[in-house]
Amino acid sequence: MIKTLKDIDNLLEKHIEYRKSCLNLIASENYSSDIVRGYLTSDLGNRYGCYDTSDPSNREYTGNKYIHEIEMATQELVKEVFGGKYVDLRPISGHMAGMAVVLGILEPDDLVIEIHLKDWGHGLVDPMRQISHLGKTIRVEFMRFDENNELDVEYLKKMARELRPKLIIFGGSGTLFPEPVREFRELADELGIILAYDASHVTGLIAGRVFPNPLDEGADILFGSTHKSFPGPQGGFVVSNRKDLMEKIGNTLSPSLVTSHHLNRIPAFAASLLEMKEFGHEYGKQIIKNSKALAEAMAKRGFNVLGAKRGYTETHLLLVDVGEYVDQAPGKLLEKAKILCSDDFSGASPQIRVGTPEVTRRGMKEVEMDYIAELFKRVLIDKEDVNQVAKDVEAFVAKYQDLEFAFK
Repeated sequence: MIKTLKDIDNLLEKHIEYRKSCLNLIASENYSSDIVRGYLTSDLGNRYGCYDTSDPSNREYTGNKYIHEIEMATQELVKEVFGGKYVDLRPISGHMAGMAVVLGILEPDDLVIEIHLKDWGHGLVDPMRQISHLGKTIRVEFMRFDENNELDVEYLKKMARELRPKLIIFGGSGTLFPEPVREFRELADELGIILAYDASHVTGLIAGRVFPNPLDEGADILFGSTHKSFPGPQGGFVVSNRKDLMEKIGNTLSPSLVTSHHLNRIPAFAASLLEMKEFGHEYGKQIIKNSKALAEAMAKRGFNVLGAKRGYTETHLLLVDVGEYVDQAPGKLLEKAKILCSDDFSGASPQIRVGTPEVTRRGMKEVEMDYIAELFKRVLIDKEDVNQVAKDVEAFVAKYQDLEFAFK
């Protein structure tokens, strides 16, 4: 029960102390600096900034003089970091950004090809179709992946030629390697296909210039989150070089999906963009070093780490098939040992997704990845008592409570 402010404080303190004692390897989470977090408390959190997509200066509410200035200046930062001539910061999540892209571009009975949830897709279009009328108006097919989570490029080309989709969405929540956007540009032009890239997981790597920018590779639209490999506040954005698409997306996004777009995250996002301009390249390089080192260390201990023939990963995450060792949800078991990661049981064999953004920001390097691999082995292979492993995890993470690649 919450009866006083002290009750709220106590609950938050419990949460903070708990998370400080855990090893966070959730690929979709990160830790923002105190400076970035501080901007979330500004007066903008109580204000509306609704605007006309074709003319952002045309604000629905009065009192927006400096709100408009802040938002436009942040748009310019986004263009500088991610490229693109046109930016929309109104999506309050990466998922909402994707919904606006899909609903803004597709007409009834249009077909979209995306990555299925079982292949670590983001679950964008297919879950939307669970809303009965959308299931009758949007058609969806899925890319095909092999057992190492590698995209079957030739099959996708065949699908595109035979099915003539309106939209192809690259990018997902288990991206191990850059996808063949450039390879599809010529075919997309030939068939009139719009190429979108869901960069939610790799926005930090794109900003750090260690992962190909999909816009440079030929994507028509880039959309994503600001809080996964990118260490900003929770939120979303859309970027494109095509004004026609951005107007369709923007007009769909607001006011049908969002009116107030949570303005307090805008200056916080701007601060995180400045951090990435300053530290993003070194941060991105270390993330990939850590991901590779962790993948190799886990493979050395007997784990089936996907993507072995290509060096396991070129991003902030690795995927591990753990079906040989567990018959229960591995994420819940690991959580008892205070190791946090995601799991998936939708495929033929259970997998875990292990991410390195937060541990990298906490100062861990390749040598620490070897120890982390041993922790996984102790829980999943050796079947050690999770309570003992949890004590060792607490002692380990206690040494990494600072924050690197960030403004102090």
